[in-house]
Amino acid sequence: MMKKFEQDECLLMAICQEDTCEQTKEEMKKILPFLKHDTEMTTLVKGTLEKMEHLTEEEFSKMDLTPYLTELLEDEEWI
Repeated sequence: MMKKFEQDECLLMAICQEDTCEQTKEEMKKILPFLKHDTEMTTLVKGTLEKMEHLTEEEFSKMDLTPYLTELLEDEEWI
């Protein structure tokens, strides 16, 4: 059963999204060294990775993360 992901977790997955769940997790792991002084972001990434361990490739492929990227691109503070 797929765990419920919070909005910030979905945004993180959208930013790091690759073709598969495993590839996406690997991309997320790559940013951890850059977050060593940001405990809040480190907690977010690690918590999301933990939830993703229970996610099958099929469940991941059915997730539509596009709206999270669209929202991010429309946010003028991000640009």
